[in-house]
Amino acid sequence: MRQLTALVKPASSACNLKCGYCFYCDEASARSGCGKGFMSIDTARNLIKKVFDFCGSGSVISFMFQGGEPLLAGLRFFEDFVAAAQDLKTDGSTLRFSLQTNGTLIDDGFCEFFKRNGFLIGVSIDGKKPLHDSHRCGSFDKAMNGVSLLRKHGVDFNILSVITAGTDANELFDFYIENNFRDVQPIYCLDPLSGEKTEYSLGARELARFQKRLFNRWFAEVSSGGRMYIRDFDNILSLLTTGRAEQCGASGRCNAQLVVEADGTCYPCDFYCLDEFECLNINEASVDDILRCDGLRRFFEHTEPENKLCLSCPVRSVCGGGCKRYRSLYNQLDGYCPRAEALLHIIDKLRSSFSDNI
Repeated sequence: MRQLTALVKPASSACNLKCGYCFYCDEASARSGCGKGFMSIDTARNLIKKVFDFCGSGSVISFMFQGGEPLLAGLRFFEDFVAAAQDLKTDGSTLRFSLQTNGTLIDDGFCEFFKRNGFLIGVSIDGKKPLHDSHRCGSFDKAMNGVSLLRKHGVDFNILSVITAGTDANELFDFYIENNFRDVQPIYCLDPLSGEKTEYSLGARELARFQKRLFNRWFAEVSSGGRMYIRDFDNILSLLTTGRAEQCGASGRCNAQLVVEADGTCYPCDFYCLDEFECLNINEASVDDILRCDGLRRFFEHTEPENKLCLSCPVRSVCGGGCKRYRSLYNQLDGYCPRAEALLHIIDKLRSSFSDNI
């Protein structure tokens, strides 16, 4: 039995918003060919069949749809994809579906489909209306309407928030509580591949301050019996108690992902969908071939400089240097690491409360 997750981009980098800080739009513009169109059902069937061929019977297969904005592919595409997956499914295998969206294209038809097929939906909302609209093209009301429709139809969902220089941790947490968002994933805004600083770029000390303040609010909430899942903090707790984390990069070790672009081109990581790391095409190669190709080897050989403090860092066993795409954020200031400052604060507080288990 195997477990495999395929991150599928049915609309490539196409999006109805094109937010200025979008890391995938930045990556796509750096590639030859840029956007790769819309995925055909033939490419979808090739992907599904080859994933099942690789995994065999009794496996757990997850298809995660991202973009760009994946809903631009249209409801018919997703209906055909799920039907093909059910048709090609091997004996005893489990299928899981999830999708990340800006929320503006969600309607009753999509919601009925999501509910019927057990989709988990991630909706990108950066916080209260003024902050969200400043980066996400005035889309707050439409995104929140999408959330209302998901709730109306009983669809499972979580919230993803991009953290920028203007994000206040306390305001963001208040927003989550006010809207009963209890499963959330803050992700930290990446600078463009060029390294250029922008008005939304996070400073190193801003990052540490944000993480500590958000953790304090999360810790107070769960300590008083409230339910609140924040992916980063739950992964840190898991690393301390079990030595494992589900979040890629949480312990500084890359895992190969199967990222499949709309034309079938594969890449090893959503943060590295670049020409240098291209990994064959699912229409022409098996998953085995893709996981042994030169593009994947180059991805694992590619490194980003660690912070000089990593060698003697007391939390290296938890952090491992962090996700390599984020190291430019950690390395902004000589003699200082924001991740270490935040982790020392978080771990100290967790150990003081769960000393028997950590």
